[in-house]
Amino acid sequence: MNLVVAESCWRTIVDELDRVSPDEAVLLPLVALEHGKPPCAPIELADVTTVALAEVRALPPHLQDNGGAHVVALATSDAWADDVVLPLVRRKPCLRAAAYLHSHPFATEHTWPSGGDVAGHMIPLLRRMAATGLHASFSFIACRAYGGGWRLPCFAIDRRERVIELGNATVVPDTAASIQRARRERTRRWLVRRWKRQLVRRGHTVRADELFDGWLRIQVRLDGERMLVALFPVDFPDAPPRYHVVELRSRRARQIELPFRIDGELAA
Repeated sequence: MNLVVAESCWRTIVDELDRVSPDEAVLLPLVALEHGKPPCAPIELADVTTVALAEVRALPPHLQDNGGAHVVALATSDAWADDVVLPLVRRKPCLRAAAYLHSHPFATEHTWPSGGDVAGHMIPLLRRMAATGLHASFSFIACRAYGGGWRLPCFAIDRRERVIELGNATVVPDTAASIQRARRERTRRWLVRRWKRQLVRRGHTVRADELFDGWLRIQVRLDGERMLVALFPVDFPDAPPRYHVVELRSRRARQIELPFRIDGELAA
């Protein structure tokens, strides 16, 4: 598996690690996952080919309780995290809060998640991610490097709640292809919002949710037996949407060709 961290993120991480050391530090990472599965398909840990740590935010000092062998993000940090994550993910929808990041400053060259890391962070995050179709979660645990500085080992937990060591993340330039893909912004989102409003005005029930890789899924009830599932890529309208009609009783789906129309007219 390819593990990369953007150079700008690494600078932020190291600054926070050095500020808090010799106590443990905690940061909020946002990652993008690359894999070979189609949109809507469940993603297993074995499907993931790249984990790109493309954005990171340091928690304000007053929102963390730091010790030499523990660190806790205070309960009041949840509201802060929501204010940070939600606008960022709306703008750059390939990013996900699918990982934790903290430090073990007492360890050199190698470390391992503690029981508290696994039970308190990785497993609860695994269960939250499973609801989005990802059957894995990740944890970056920084440790000391021989000769000074820091390393950033990464660990994952899979569907069976097994902890798996993935290796050290490699620092790459912000211009690296994997970082650029992770930071892609959704453009001309107003087109899809306007399309959804038109569908609602025509009496359709419409539901929207974000998938991995920046796909936006719109589910439209056509009638009591059929649903239209429209998948909009992050670079829509430069790349076209995909449409499927799902038979609600059998759950069978078929892909259809349907031109995008801003007036919300459906020919499915």
